[in-house]
Amino acid sequence: MPLRFRSETVQKEEELLEGVGNNNTSSNISFNELSKDISKESGNDVEKIYEAVDKYCSKYGVDRALVLSIIKQESNFNPNAVSYAGAKGLMQLMDFNSEAYGVTNPFDINQNVEAGVRHIKEYLDMFGGNLEMALMAYNGGPGTMERRGVKSPSDLYKMPQETQNYVPKILDNYR
Repeated sequence: MPLRFRSETVQKEEELLEGVGNNNTSSNISFNELSKDISKESGNDVEKIYEAVDKYCSKYGVDRALVLSIIKQESNFNPNAVSYAGAKGLMQLMDFNSEAYGVTNPFDINQNVEAGVRHIKEYLDMFGGNLEMALMAYNGGPGTMERRGVKSPSDLYKMPQETQNYVPKILDNYR
């Protein structure tokens, strides 16, 4: 998804890219690997992002590596990202989703991550833990899935091209 960024100046925190480790050895994706992808020019508050991911993944029972993979794909860790479709923040929430989760500032790291984690958790629950189906819903929407007759992961080809590209990218980062 092409992104544009708010012009608001964000303080650079390049030093946070060094020395922040991943204590969860069960994840296939490490924080150090992901943080290499973060643009130093964007000045992201890496430590705050990682703390929010840890907090809300623990609270809602979602795999941290999955959420980090979604954030990497959605915003490349830029909390000020805005998509051409109007999705905002780290987890690229649309305004109607933000409102549903009580988000008052979609660019706030904690609010955005909590809502995004709750959102993917709802889809994981909706589809009985099926990751591919949950990711299709997160990106393309469950209504699109229903209208296009998507009933299993093998129906990915029925989804819009963006979703067809999105799901494998998340899975590659995650697995």
